[in-house]
Amino acid sequence: MKRALLVLAGGVALAALQQQLLLRRPPRLVELTSTTASSGPAALDLRFSRPMQRSSLERSSALEPRLAWRWLGEGNPLRLLLLPQQTIPGPLQLLLAGVDRRGLSLQPQRWRWDPRPRLLAVVSVPGGEQLQLQRRDSSWLPLTPVWPQLAHVMPLGDGSGVAVLSGDGQGSHQLWRLPLHQRNLVREPGGLEEPKPGQLAPLSDAPLLFAHLSSNRRGDLLVQASTTALEPGTTVLHTRRGERQALNQNASGPMQLLPEGGGVVVPELEGLTLHSLPGQPSRRQVLPGSRELSSFCPVSGRALLVRHWPDYRRSLELVEPGQPPRQLWIGGEAVLASACDRGGERVWLVINDWNRGSQPQLLALDRRGQQLKQRVLTGWQVEPGSAMAFDPTRQQLLLTLRRSVQGTEGARAVLVDGQTLQLHPVDKPVRLALWLPAG
Repeated sequence: MKRALLVLAGGVALAALQQQLLLRRPPRLVELTSTTASSGPAALDLRFSRPMQRSSLERSSALEPRLAWRWLGEGNPLRLLLLPQQTIPGPLQLLLAGVDRRGLSLQPQRWRWDPRPRLLAVVSVPGGEQLQLQRRDSSWLPLTPVWPQLAHVMPLGDGSGVAVLSGDGQGSHQLWRLPLHQRNLVREPGGLEEPKPGQLAPLSDAPLLFAHLSSNRRGDLLVQASTTALEPGTTVLHTRRGERQALNQNASGPMQLLPEGGGVVVPELEGLTLHSLPGQPSRRQVLPGSRELSSFCPVSGRALLVRHWPDYRRSLELVEPGQPPRQLWIGGEAVLASACDRGGERVWLVINDWNRGSQPQLLALDRRGQQLKQRVLTGWQVEPGSAMAFDPTRQQLLLTLRRSVQGTEGARAVLVDGQTLQLHPVDKPVRLALWLPAG
């Protein structure tokens, strides 16, 4: 009995000693990830081994170049948010230091961080088309083989790869996934690296007649596809983990995954509907009327819709959670593309009236619909099938434009200053230009 008590007492003493050692152990950074789901140009999510004093992190940490930033959250986890309306000129250096709620210091550490997206382009080359990526030094890296046609390209929302639909030029298509390894957030002395393509992998078992692709920030991929003109087709969600989940919604047009995940926007005959994805609580919301989704805003739940009226006018609407759609613009011109910053504080749209033979116009609006700026895109036409995308890290838009005078040269990726609407064409013929998110 006495021996058992001694053993028990020894165990209790050992547990108490271990507890004291754990209490005296300094805090550790457990996880550091970059996120685009924020109201600023970029953000970092941090998780520590113990709750931290946010005020000490604010005092002891530093960012170079000296951009305005702030900490969000209480204790653990925390978010480092770069404040809006700032331009990130290049890679950032972060010094991370502070104390936890017991007063123990986090070991200071330095990180290199580049949240700027990279430019992707479908380029015409001898033998067909190829997907290429622009490096930071402005040179171009081929990512795929040369196919007769690249019918569709969808960068995955987390930057982990690209889905591409190749064509043989005879109406048959094949769907592929190209993994991309990115190093845009590294602890020093490690260095940032250009994306490295992995092994191209097929995603379709049989040749496809067509496919529409959509992705979210999680890296999931939604594929609406058909193998023949007579069958209704299938809709499959390819998750980031490699799982395949069939969706049974009937859609009257292309479906779009919500950027933050968990839902999908489905066009139906009665209007736009919002459905939950498999694994989420079932829900269905309807926005009636002849509307189509134009683009999403960076802040969750905000999007731009184009509404078609019986008198053939169109309007651009901003939708927010719990609010009716807010009309920002209405007119007889066609809405070719749109984009928005944050939760719709700034909105851009490209309109054109082909019946009058006019040039396309780029408009900048505020969230009340007041026009801030206007630029006629003299000498340019929007490349069919292209969209407009906003890069909050450099406060610039991306358009794919072609010279109005027909010639042998291709279209151009055109960077547009979000404030002045000044055009900056990239000196390379392309057929389509897109952003690859920094993963």
